[in-house]
Amino acid sequence: MFMKNLRRKWSSKTTALITVTPQLYLAFYARLKYPDAYHYALHISSPDGTSSPAIRTMKHHCKNIITVTEGTVSIPWVYEAVNIDPDSDPRIVVRILLGDVGRIDLVDSLLEAVPVGQGSKEDFNCVYWVKDALFRLDQAGVISWGDISDWESVERTALDYVNEKKQQGRVGTFDLIESISQKAPHLLLGGPAVLRTVYSHFEPLDAQLTTLIPFFWPLVTGAMPELSLFGVYMGGQLLSCLALIVIEGERKGNARGPIGLPTIWATSWVFIPFGFVQPIHNLVHVFFSRLGRAGRQVDSNAISGNAKRIVLLPVSLTLGYIIPSFVICIPSPEVVSHHSRQGVLAAWQFFAIWTALWQFILTRLVSDNKIDRLLGTGESPQRKAATALRYTYNSVLVLTGLTHSLILVVVLCYAFVQSYSPSTVDQLHPLLVFQPISPFSNEKLDAFEPGILSLLQHDTYFAGASSLVWALYLYSCVKPDVTFAALVGKGTILTALFGPCGAALAVMKERDETVFANSAESDIPKKQN
Repeated sequence: MFMKNLRRKWSSKTTALITVTPQLYLAFYARLKYPDAYHYALHISSPDGTSSPAIRTMKHHCKNIITVTEGTVSIPWVYEAVNIDPDSDPRIVVRILLGDVGRIDLVDSLLEAVPVGQGSKEDFNCVYWVKDALFRLDQAGVISWGDISDWESVERTALDYVNEKKQQGRVGTFDLIESISQKAPHLLLGGPAVLRTVYSHFEPLDAQLTTLIPFFWPLVTGAMPELSLFGVYMGGQLLSCLALIVIEGERKGNARGPIGLPTIWATSWVFIPFGFVQPIHNLVHVFFSRLGRAGRQVDSNAISGNAKRIVLLPVSLTLGYIIPSFVICIPSPEVVSHHSRQGVLAAWQFFAIWTALWQFILTRLVSDNKIDRLLGTGESPQRKAATALRYTYNSVLVLTGLTHSLILVVVLCYAFVQSYSPSTVDQLHPLLVFQPISPFSNEKLDAFEPGILSLLQHDTYFAGASSLVWALYLYSCVKPDVTFAALVGKGTILTALFGPCGAALAVMKERDETVFANSAESDIPKKQN
């Protein structure tokens, strides 16, 4: 009977050595977005005690990879055989011992010959591959102990075992990020780095950071080039959105409303997706801010602010956000330890607070006389505010434009200049870096990094699009004669130059310049009188 021959083994436990032959396991892996479904794989493991786990276990499976052919993104299935350490992979839910492998010399050739379907076909997935692979192993007689001839019985027994352990509370959460942060020992995805779980000794905050670090870790390690490239791109866009929020908070017209709390808005990005918070901020501005409700009645005094704080903002952004963003990219363990790097990455999450802190420090360190000389001695407060805003807008736009252009140049070179780096042409195609996975797609990703990339892409595009629409609306309020086509054209051109968030900042700069110019024109008759 199958139930008598099938020996089940929980992945976190070891058993006494009873044989010297390799063993065949059915492994279930957690999926990022599908907690009730698993990725199937086969493990060929040498018995415990023969050597280190990383050397003695080979993972055989089929997986999806993202490729670009003639400008079209496809996700085909491919076969993969790779050495792993099952005790260090937090995605493994359970391993089921199926039997002993008597003819290990035949395994590789048999599994390589198993047909692999295309990702576009709904009738093929990793389950069908494992089923076919077990059938071929059984037909070839390579299993010296154990019965794998009845696939339905094998799968049913394995799933029953998982459900049994789930009811006992031994499986826990199947969400991939939580599985990384909760599995002991705590391990980061894709390497030997131990996940740090204590940062501040304040348990709720440490729990939040322990969840965030596995999400951002692949972004800074460079394990997936397209993810790291988009991380740089998103960093530039985030800079523009942060500047937008802080500038709006500094305006006199927003001083007594919710928009006047920029640090709270930006810090909420740590706990709520950036692409969700930014549209809410923009809607609150339109419906509840004095400047948003005023429409065409916005005056230069309302959009002015503390010129000293505004002109110092680029320095504060550099010290509180830009430099920390470079620091988190310092390689580990070559330069700093994994432990220290995770601490820096955790601290980076609060860049809005560090920016506000530097604003507080700099406004007290820098004398008013220096600011007056910079902005023009004897100028009116509004003229100084206009000059300070122009300086801040230009500084941030230069940096955002540089990151935007740099990433575009890199991906275009990789995609179309074959001699640039032929080995990574497909990997860094512009569509892979910038095109997110459709939220309506039924494709089940087995890898963690593409899921992170898609989430960050959606985050950036939602935040950027909402900010650009918001800025264009405010611009149209002070330029009532502008047409819808002109607004669309302006938004398109500026997005091509600076990206969506940078385009929003550029439009807001033009809005402010228009308001100050209109105010100056209205003051001329008064002076003449």
